Amino acid sequence: MGTFAITNIGTLVSGELAAPIRIGNRVWIGGGAIVCPGVTIGDDTTIGAGSVVTRDIPAGVVAAGNPCRIIRRLGESAPGRVV
Repeated sequence: MGTFAITNIGTLVSGELAAPIRIGNRVWIGGGAIVCPGVTIGDDTTIGAGSVVTRDIPAGVVAAGNPCRIIRRLGESAPGRVV
């Protein structure tokens, strides 16, 4: 494949939009996930495999799906489960 660099942020020749993607510390992104331009993923977040991240995802959550949605905040226990 190769390494590609986008030097100008804005509209590319093909009409696609390019914008920086910000990924926090201790983030895990599952295989095959797609992160759209301009999205921010907060610290301590897990993105499920095959997810399509179209909007910002806050810190400390598990998110998955198409479009990617918050499934659970980290540190929460499962419903009906005593911790």
